[in-house]
Amino acid sequence: MNKERTTNALKRVAAEMEAGDANSSLPKYARLAEAFYGCVRDGHYLPGDPLPSETELCDVLPVGLSTVQKALAQLVEQGIVVRRRKLGTFIADFRNQVPEVHVYRFRDPVTGENLLPYTRGISVEEAHTEELGPLAAGFEGDPVVRLDRLVWIEGERPVFSSIFLRKAHAEGLSDRGGLNNFDGVSVHRHLAEKFNLPTLSVTHRVTAGELSAKACANLDLAAPHVGLIWEATDRSFNEKQILVQRFELPRGHRPMEIIEGKKS
Repeated sequence: MNKERTTNALKRVAAEMEAGDANSSLPKYARLAEAFYGCVRDGHYLPGDPLPSETELCDVLPVGLSTVQKALAQLVEQGIVVRRRKLGTFIADFRNQVPEVHVYRFRDPVTGENLLPYTRGISVEEAHTEELGPLAAGFEGDPVVRLDRLVWIEGERPVFSSIFLRKAHAEGLSDRGGLNNFDGVSVHRHLAEKFNLPTLSVTHRVTAGELSAKACANLDLAAPHVGLIWEATDRSFNEKQILVQRFELPRGHRPMEIIEGKKS
């Protein structure tokens, strides 16, 4: 993000805050978070754009350090920005919505409709047997890769997700955005369409425990953090294990509703 666009975007944030000061009962940090979100929504900040440091924001905006820190924490929870240790804070690509819901699904409390989650890829790496424990046996000794990403419902804090699948199947994702750009990619659809491996059954395992160090780092949580660890094992024809999803949910996440049944 060039300096001129950074300056213009921050001027817009300041103007948004000033406009909302007179008629808003929200605390200042919430107004600052809303102003940032408005700039992202209107395209003044683009996905991947870095934000200035906290002290630089204090120098430019009429707010103190604690206000900036609280506003950024709220934006992280809402999935609007992501914080990278030693790198800084960046605008997330909240437009990357997956095309359908398979596991991580919630209902709109007003309409009752399924809410489609958004995803942003973090990393792809070889998975090791100890990471999967007993679930490793289901991959029958085949090489497995792990796709890490953030998953969230718009306006709510993200969760950390890891997808484990056979390396041979993951390499085929290259025509759907590539292993280095799998934001918004539906791995379920990919397996069904490219390999004729639709998900026919899902086994869930939910436990309370400490979230991984990688989850804490990407969710901006102080470790150790006790939350919910949710694993979903997907099987296809002949009970063949094709996919394992692991969700690491921080405390305060909305209640889950797990419904499994055959489609009519």
